[in-house]
Amino acid sequence: MTSLFGKKPSGGGKSADDSRPGKSDRGDVTTSLEFTHVGDIGRSLAAAAGKIQVLEVSVEDVAAIEEAAVLYANANDSGAKEVLEEALDSASKSSDRLWRMLFDLYRLMGDRPSFEARGVVFAELFEKSPPIWDEATPVAVAPAAPKDAAPAVNLSGNLSGNARPQFEQLVRIGAKMGKLRIDLSRLRGVDEAGATLLSDTLDALRRAKVKVALLGARQAFSLLEPQLKVGEPQGRVFWLCALAMLQQLGEQAPFEDMAVNFAVTFEESPPSWDPPEILQPSPTDTGGITPKAEEGPVLKDGFVMDGVVAGGQPEVLRKLAVYGSERNAIEIDASKLKRLEFVSAGALFNQLATFQTQGKLNVIHHPNEMVAALMRVMGIDQVAQIEHKKF
Repeated sequence: MTSLFGKKPSGGGKSADDSRPGKSDRGDVTTSLEFTHVGDIGRSLAAAAGKIQVLEVSVEDVAAIEEAAVLYANANDSGAKEVLEEALDSASKSSDRLWRMLFDLYRLMGDRPSFEARGVVFAELFEKSPPIWDEATPVAVAPAAPKDAAPAVNLSGNLSGNARPQFEQLVRIGAKMGKLRIDLSRLRGVDEAGATLLSDTLDALRRAKVKVALLGARQAFSLLEPQLKVGEPQGRVFWLCALAMLQQLGEQAPFEDMAVNFAVTFEESPPSWDPPEILQPSPTDTGGITPKAEEGPVLKDGFVMDGVVAGGQPEVLRKLAVYGSERNAIEIDASKLKRLEFVSAGALFNQLATFQTQGKLNVIHHPNEMVAALMRVMGIDQVAQIEHKKF
């Protein structure tokens, strides 16, 4: 699910992208993103602030970094590569982080010729030696996402309203990509605040002219409909959200009937029929969770996350919860983690946020730069210290 987010701890290191829009405090949500209340975010990280490596990033590079991170998380390696290369080629001297990401992406793709060619350019620009090629195992994908694939967010459980900062970031990512897929088919409940959040999010996406594939709108409507009592002026947000679902479904006649009932019940003008531009699901769309999650073995010196981690609640995160339950410091070795899928990053944020509320320190060691970038987009860097490998 789903930069997805929050305010930087005051004691930690800062970079230029820390102040970008969408950053605010965390909240509770029981969707597959599994975000929970973080409490004092800076409590654990402040003690270790001096160990955080600060990488300067220009404002101009932030958009490319975030877009490439999301594309890579959604198994669109070629799209991520194109974004990074274009960003570097269009600037005389781009940020260190942008170069780190591209070199690591070349390694992950097994593209040594491009790695070495870009290394020559790097040496000329910075007058220092480029990184050395090491044989990173190319990441397995199944199947590769098309270049124009939409970022995917899958929601399940009970939707509450305390995840507004996270959903605001979804709007931001959607606006950047021009498209977004949201799957509501596994929702089991929507409270009043959750209905407000969902309705506001769809309105914001519409204003940003984002194409949305809203899967499971029928399921969401079935959860909202019992709350609609004609002649009883309560639960107004349920009505608005239900009307938004009918707009997404393209069902004008039921929409207009409900709009009349809304006007009668609340004695105000209802929303007008104005269906959004809908992104049609791809025939090959399988929900964005096709790679199998690889298990992370628990070692004496730390918890290892490796391979491809995908899905809202992969087994590796269950093992992480067990590992961290008996420790005050959670050390995660991510040096062999090839890819962290978008929704899995939300679930990882949730688990680390839970540890932090318990006063524990989270440290993620040496993720590749593509994964590290996604962790920043998803706000994981605000609930864990990320130690980069040497460049």
